[in-house]
Amino acid sequence: MTSLLEFDYSVVRACLNHERYAWEDFVDRFMDLTLHVVEHTAERRGQRIDDNEKIELCEAIFRAFRYNDYQLLREFSFHSAVSTYLTVVARRIACALLAAE
Repeated sequence: MTSLLEFDYSVVRACLNHERYAWEDFVDRFMDLTLHVVEHTAERRGQRIDDNEKIELCEAIFRAFRYNDYQLLREFSFHSAVSTYLTVVARRIACALLAAE
C-alpha cells in the first residue's frame, strides 16, 4: 500500500516530468490546503478578504509553483511532507501579496 507521503511525492515527480494531467492532479490535491493557508494567513494579519480575493491569492500561489518550469517544486528536497513545504511557501507568498494590497 502506498503511503500518503509517497503519493504526494509521486504527484510532484509527475509535474517535474511533465506528465499528462500532473498539474491538474497537483492543484486538485493541494487546493484545499492552499485555501486554508490563505484564509489563516489573512486572519492572522487581521485582514478581511472576500471569496474572490481568496481565489486570486490561491491562483497566484499556484502560478508561483508553476513559474519557471516548476522551479519551486524542483527546489523541494523530498525530505519533508509536500504539504509542509507547500504550507511554508504558500504562507510566504500570501504574506507578500497581502502586504502589497
